[in-house]
Amino acid sequence: MGGVNLLIDWSRIESLVDMNDPEDQAWLKEMITSLLENMATRVANLDRLMLSKDPKELQSELHQIKGVAANFGLAGLSEVVVKAEALVKSGDVDSSITEGKKIPGIWESTKQELEKKFSS
Repeated sequence: MGGVNLLIDWSRIESLVDMNDPEDQAWLKEMITSLLENMATRVANLDRLMLSKDPKELQSELHQIKGVAANFGLAGLSEVVVKAEALVKSGDVDSSITEGKKIPGIWESTKQELEKKFSS
């Protein structure tokens, strides 16, 4: 399991702030907290949309998650979301959902990494 640290590109997160500035660190911690809340909602939405199989809404939700993942350097999540969004765009909803089903698990691991780093 050497790939575990590929879940998050920490340099991306650290590039958002001056890691030596306590105010910046506090702001980042808030951002991460709101990221965790936002993604909890997104993953719940995604679960619902994978059941309803509405391609437009599914694509839109995946697109939102893709943006969040890119902003925060969530590399593992990004990879799967990009694939799932491309599939639903091409009209292959079932394959998109197969990819999409990996998202909650990857997010769970990503979340644990983030919480480990930011709970201190």
